[in-house]
Amino acid sequence: MNAKNKWLMVVNSGQPIRTRLICFPHAGGDPELFRDWSDGLADHIELVTLRLPGHGSRFKETPFDQWAPLLEDTFFALQPYLAEPHAFYGHGFGGRVAYETARMTQAQYPGLTRHLFISGCRSPDSQQPQPYLHTLPKDDFIEALIKLGAAPESILHDKKLMRLFEPVMRSDLKLAELWSHCPDNALDIPLTALYGSDDPLDTAASMMNWRDFTRREFELIEVRGDHYFLRVQRDRLLHIINTHLGLLGV
Repeated sequence: MNAKNKWLMVVNSGQPIRTRLICFPHAGGDPELFRDWSDGLADHIELVTLRLPGHGSRFKETPFDQWAPLLEDTFFALQPYLAEPHAFYGHGFGGRVAYETARMTQAQYPGLTRHLFISGCRSPDSQQPQPYLHTLPKDDFIEALIKLGAAPESILHDKKLMRLFEPVMRSDLKLAELWSHCPDNALDIPLTALYGSDDPLDTAASMMNWRDFTRREFELIEVRGDHYFLRVQRDRLLHIINTHLGLLGV
């Protein structure tokens, strides 16, 4: 596995590519979750998914616990794909990574990020609900993950699997929960924010301020489901994405 494949999963339809959808998984999430999105994307859209250390096939690697090196390495891995039209999609922790990557990309490749999709992710100036999950003792931590639906209970009660899953989940949640900053130079990128109708963490109220983080078009969309609605609302999400990126195919 070369360095590029280690960091990225790339799937295309074999048709001419006019734009890329670069996806960022949620806390502890396996990038493979996005693989079958390629079947539902318009033929001109290539799917690229970020695979961070500790996630998916990189489960034996130490996850990031600081934002600066995470973003620096992420940007370096994605650079070959950023000099051409693209869009970002990130969920939860991945939404934060997507936004920060969009800021870096705008500075070096202005005008090439055609859309930013943020789902299940509070705006940077919104308060993170407490207590912070990443600080909980092990049993309480597992119980909180079960309540949130973060992973199947079979995994959360499997001691061997949890030895692998718990460190990356705690690291991702720590970064996600402590992440914040106030609106500064807003993005010059259209932004779509999506929240789950039954999500106890990232509600409409915690996501509506995303409108202050872009100078371009903004929309806030409710999607039926809990915090992990992207697992069960694939078709709805792909319809929204294809609608926004479809014009790039003409």
